[in-house]
Amino acid sequence: MIKVKVWFRKFKAGNFDIEVEPRSDRYIEVDCEQLKQIIDQDRNVSARTIALELDVCQKTIVDALKRINLTFMFNRWVPHELTAEDKLKRKAACLALFRDQRKEKIVDRIVTYDENMGVLQQYKS
Repeated sequence: MIKVKVWFRKFKAGNFDIEVEPRSDRYIEVDCEQLKQIIDQDRNVSARTIALELDVCQKTIVDALKRINLTFMFNRWVPHELTAEDKLKRKAACLALFRDQRKEKIVDRIVTYDENMGVLQQYKS
């Protein structure tokens, strides 16, 4: 509805040009290589500090960091994907749980947490 009002005012003023005019609030592209260099220098730097340094909005920085698969965890920027070592550790932990399942039936006591939904579910075997 807002865009209709804008176009109506524009046409009412006699401006029938339908080309989109350049605006200062258009999406600004961030150089990912420059962003990687900043993160490599200091993994604890905040998105706000980077935004101030590059003179762009914080949301632009957060979006660019998502595109290069970095996420802010434990007060530092880390790769979003698991490393090969992390995958091996996770596999070993799962196998150990399944081995112990035969002895103690631990799967009945596992509680999972989905970080996106924030819902706790308990699984019964």
